[in-house]
Amino acid sequence: MPIDERELSPEGKAILDASRDSIAKSWCLGIVGAALGGVLGWFAFGWLVSQGFYALALPGAAVGLGFGALTRRPMIAGGIFCAIVALVLSLACEWRFFANLLTLDEFLRDLPNETPMTWIFLGLGTVFGFWFGRGR
Repeated sequence: MPIDERELSPEGKAILDASRDSIAKSWCLGIVGAALGGVLGWFAFGWLVSQGFYALALPGAAVGLGFGALTRRPMIAGGIFCAIVALVLSLACEWRFFANLLTLDEFLRDLPNETPMTWIFLGLGTVFGFWFGRGR
């Protein structure tokens, strides 16, 4: 029995539209969106640090938002991908803007001694990256 698109809810129409795109196309668009979001998050975090604010969750959330905005399908694998990228990007931001006198090896060895606030923001950025990266 064919589907009558006029009878679908807006959510149903979005799911039907998403199913017409290939998964490879969605992944490619999502990765481009994640990269753009990551770059934007990196520079926004740097600017906020220069203004005296600490928003370490921002780069991770931006990765997820970028991925989710350009991929047109819900996918848990995209959320997992974004969570991993968000964690790595957030650690890179912390190292670049607050521990840049340390080598990467020294920074990673000293990581367990970070403040609880840093760990909270790292966790939030990772969770936001997953949540937004899941798509619509």
